[in-house]
Amino acid sequence: MFGYGLRNEFNVDGQTVLITGGSDGMGKAVALELAAKGANVVVVARTVSKLVTAVDEMKAKAANIFKQKFLYISADLSDPVESERVLAEVTTWNSGAAPDIVWCCAGLSRPGFFVDVPIQEHRQQMDAVYWTAANTAHATLRRWLKPVAPSEQMRTPRRHLIFTCSTLAFVPIAGYSPYSPAKAAIRSLSDTLSQEIEMYNGAYTQRHRNDAPAADVRIHTIFPMGILSPGFDNEQKTKPELTKKLEEADKPQTPLEVAKISISALERGEYLITTNFVGAIMKGTAFGPSPKNSIVGDTMLSWLSNLVFLQVIPDLRSKAFTWGKQNGVPNGNSAPAS
Repeated sequence: MFGYGLRNEFNVDGQTVLITGGSDGMGKAVALELAAKGANVVVVARTVSKLVTAVDEMKAKAANIFKQKFLYISADLSDPVESERVLAEVTTWNSGAAPDIVWCCAGLSRPGFFVDVPIQEHRQQMDAVYWTAANTAHATLRRWLKPVAPSEQMRTPRRHLIFTCSTLAFVPIAGYSPYSPAKAAIRSLSDTLSQEIEMYNGAYTQRHRNDAPAADVRIHTIFPMGILSPGFDNEQKTKPELTKKLEEADKPQTPLEVAKISISALERGEYLITTNFVGAIMKGTAFGPSPKNSIVGDTMLSWLSNLVFLQVIPDLRSKAFTWGKQNGVPNGNSAPAS
């Protein structure tokens, strides 16, 4: 059961961490924070110039530049073949050992109303958000969960697979239809894997077995709200005015704030992690069967959140209705006439 412990459940000193989307925004902030905590860090993204800058900044923040090492890899992780290549390259670079921690931060958001966004764009955002994470997780877990001989077990520290999601997976907002379904899919994948992984963790506890993996594994998912980054600036260019109005309660955080809060929650051993109070209230409405960080605390949060959202959802729908009544539909409406 996930819970709040007194010990550090996410000690990265000397560990090798792979971060997708690590050249910018939250991913880069996470990379810098983990470098400062003593981790060896690999950042993956598509733009080489940004990756080079990220590596230079990690070296400047390293806890011990003489012991730590850093690497960048340019790849498009929406291609599963590329995901496999990245894991293979990191493993070779890491003296034949798979990374200890994999943190999926890659993705993009280009908001718009469902009928205004070409269907191919919906597919592209699903690829960029969900499939980059799923491809990376698949390539990672195939290595982590490979059976090893009993003599090789107990030599590898606990491994962590971390997804970066969004509070839109809890409470969708009009205008994010190309994006929020992909985030909801990540949340569902995370919940599913949190169950499946226990089969392997159970086998790992039986040291004499020949079909056990080298280490036990923990799954985590981060749910930020708005993050002040180049991606956020691009998002604003296509975001409908109605969407901006509906998310007025979202006060964007800096990438550093989100990174620090997320890492602190991982150190406490949390599973579903939000980065501010509003996000926590949104999480409380949508726990469902997800594992809880704290049975008592999260149950109370759920009660409070459901009381709050008795008004919130009707208010969002009312605002959308009133917006259409006053402003009509967007000029860019591309829906065909019926």
